[in-house]
Amino acid sequence: MEKVILRRVQEYNPEIIQKIITEGMEELGIEKTTRENITIKPNVVMAHHKLAPSAFTRPEFIGGLLRSLQTIQGPGSKITITEKTGAGMPTSRMFRRAGYTRLKKQHRIKLLPLEEDKKIRIHLSKGTVHKTITTGISITDNDFLVYAPKLKSNVLSHGLTAALKLNIGILLDKERMWNHNFKLDQKIVDLLEVGLPDFIVTDAIEAAIGGNQMTQHGVHLGLIILARNPVAHDAVCARILHLDPKKIPYLSIAHKRGYGPLDFNEITIGGDVSLEEIQKTTKTWDLGLKKVDQVDVGMKILCGLPYCTGGCHGVFLDWLYMIKDRKPKLWKKLPEWTVVIGKFKGDVTANRLMKIGSCTDIQGEVKARKRVKIKGCPPKHKDLVLFWFLRGRVINPLLRLDLIIDSYFFLFLSWCKRLLSGRL
Repeated sequence: MEKVILRRVQEYNPEIIQKIITEGMEELGIEKTTRENITIKPNVVMAHHKLAPSAFTRPEFIGGLLRSLQTIQGPGSKITITEKTGAGMPTSRMFRRAGYTRLKKQHRIKLLPLEEDKKIRIHLSKGTVHKTITTGISITDNDFLVYAPKLKSNVLSHGLTAALKLNIGILLDKERMWNHNFKLDQKIVDLLEVGLPDFIVTDAIEAAIGGNQMTQHGVHLGLIILARNPVAHDAVCARILHLDPKKIPYLSIAHKRGYGPLDFNEITIGGDVSLEEIQKTTKTWDLGLKKVDQVDVGMKILCGLPYCTGGCHGVFLDWLYMIKDRKPKLWKKLPEWTVVIGKFKGDVTANRLMKIGSCTDIQGEVKARKRVKIKGCPPKHKDLVLFWFLRGRVINPLLRLDLIIDSYFFLFLSWCKRLLSGRL
């Protein structure tokens, strides 16, 4: 039996969070033996005070976690917080925007962007997509690996971001987007061979629901989720969001590979609040799970097969939700383009035609005054934002001067720093 603990917390109070995490570790049987090298992996896919205020594990939450970990921290030991952010930005900037740099003034920790860590190449014995991966030694060289996800909905991963999806952040940019397509579910499970946490504590005090994984709005849930097994943990998270864990492919694959249970006869739920009570709060939540050609926007979207949830179809849906989240008035006033994604069978007549993804192909007669193709498998969000601005005249919410500076100037500085230190 694997245990998942659900605890009520109404606010981001580090002292209360510390108490609950400490009690959770005791209940889960985590021994208070001294750990010399602790690594914390939060979710900091993106952070911005206006555009992405709910996309990351809050610093107050990490502060409570750090206070709790001090009870098992040995003299002279170190705690490292590591992460690789998304959206083509340097992690150091996202740490600062998320408020993590202030934690260094209060706690003896090291903030280490994964791209600036020493690298290690690891061969995977169970991998089906990845036979090897490169990651930072902070992920592999520790004696206590703690995952601190943010509970979020995510249209790229069948509705759920929790512990397993967090592992995408142990990859560097080249491998992160490689096979981020119809193979994404297997890719996520492959990474468990390296990123298998000893302890999971999830920030669900405020969940992020219903839009783009970076820009969607926060909804108060008032919950901390604690577990030792990531599959059991994510199965409970799925149920909280009214998803069937057995129908989330990466959870099913992880279960079949022996990483943990999905059957609730093998999962014990503890804590001070029941799953049924939480589900009453979340029953009206819209996770945004629909096919990209079903969204009501000004564009005509044609989907070819196979439908690629983790790839081009999902990424373009995610891009559309980014606009809905932060520029809702623009949502139904997008310019009249015909967008084709995947291998579409049929004739297409359009004034302006946009093809998304390297494999997109129209198997029929095409009549269009203007034709544009965005390559990639899938295209990066940064490329979509820039391309649609230059060719489609769509001003995406992420098209801001401060984020442009992060994406190019500070990214270049980060590259120079890694080049000089030999950690490219």
